[in-house]
Amino acid sequence: MSRRRGLPLGASLALAFALAIALPGLVAGATWLAVGARQQAGVDARVRKATALLAGAGTSMDDPAVRSRVLRRLATLGVEADVLDVGPKLVAGAAPAPDGIGTSEGPLMTKGLDAMLSVPDGKKEIAARFQQHAVDVGPVAATLFVAAPSTAVRLAATCAAGLLTLALALVAGVVLLRRWVVRPLAQLAADAQRIAGGDLDVAPVDSRAREVAEVGAALRGMADGLREALHERDAAEQQRRFLVGSIAHDLRTPLFTLRGSLEAIERGIGDGDQLRRAQDKATLLDRLVGDLFAFSRLEYAEPQLQRELHDSADLARSAADTVDARIVVEAPPAAPQAFADRAAMLRVLVNLLDNAMRHAASTVRLRVEASGEDVVFVVEDDGPGIDEADLPQLFDPLFRADRTRNSATGGAGLGLAIVQRLTHAHGGEVHAENRREGGARFVVRLPAATADRGAGRRRASPARPPSS
Repeated sequence: MSRRRGLPLGASLALAFALAIALPGLVAGATWLAVGARQQAGVDARVRKATALLAGAGTSMDDPAVRSRVLRRLATLGVEADVLDVGPKLVAGAAPAPDGIGTSEGPLMTKGLDAMLSVPDGKKEIAARFQQHAVDVGPVAATLFVAAPSTAVRLAATCAAGLLTLALALVAGVVLLRRWVVRPLAQLAADAQRIAGGDLDVAPVDSRAREVAEVGAALRGMADGLREALHERDAAEQQRRFLVGSIAHDLRTPLFTLRGSLEAIERGIGDGDQLRRAQDKATLLDRLVGDLFAFSRLEYAEPQLQRELHDSADLARSAADTVDARIVVEAPPAAPQAFADRAAMLRVLVNLLDNAMRHAASTVRLRVEASGEDVVFVVEDDGPGIDEADLPQLFDPLFRADRTRNSATGGAGLGLAIVQRLTHAHGGEVHAENRREGGARFVVRLPAATADRGAGRRRASPARPPSS
């Protein structure tokens, strides 16, 4: 399952910085507009109430009691008024007099307005402090003066909203930074300390910062690699111990027999087969040591393959002659050419043929085939075949189907491992199977090569086998 990839840390910080600047500004602007609209709505509400009051008074404005009641109600509403119910009337919605103040000759003027008009520059003060609204309701025409909305209140609310938003943005930034960066980094540091102490169980790191997430993934990958390396080391150590024990076992028996035969020859006792048995055991020791040396060189050193074009049928006949002249070799008249190291491929075929001869009842066949662009060598015998449980581990080093490791039935269990490694070094593959009619079949498949292709590859660097 693929994990989501977050933004780079630099982009995340830039975005957070931009939001920390833009968001308080947007909130402050919205607050400025909202408070202004609310203040203006309050002014309009007072104007509507004052207009309704004047409309209700109507022609009764000449009554002193009515005028007194109207003045008290206007004072309660916070509205100053210059009322004209005689002479020219103001049309509703018309602009006030050019100086911004209505005439004072009407029957009614609020005391506050009258007091401000009685001082020098009173009209200017009224124009600066009040909004003027001309109304015409029936017989009453008036100019209403309502205190303009306070800019200080509006500014204070705007600043408070902006600062609060900035504070919240900073708190949110700190919380998110702690959650997505600081806490994951602390977890990575703790995981690194645990890995150094040998604990390779590393939990996933949850972070939207891409760099932090990548570091967490790299740390987990390192822990998995270390776990795999430790497992391979343990397996290699176990295999090394098994190798030492198996080789010691395989060498001890022929050495003991060889020593006994030599002592018998030296003392002149025993039958006449002592020399032959000594030679057989010496041959066995030579083969065991040779297999061990070849396997060690393939396992721990890079094989130097001298690849050239070779006739595959000639390789098959040479290998068969080396093992046993009774081996049947089948090859087409125009056998494909193999681009290979002759000595290495002879060792592959000889090991397979030698293994087949030890298990065959009567016949061993070596066929050469062309399959597409590959050269195929098939070794078949008519023996008992291979146990199905042994097929998956047949090419493992030191594996032998004979668990007693009797030297009469095989070598040290390195022959097939050497076959596999040399085949892989040539870029080919090998596998084993049982024949339907009985016996075992080993198939070696090598990439075929033309003359031009082979000439080009002679100049290439030596091949390196894949690690097993």
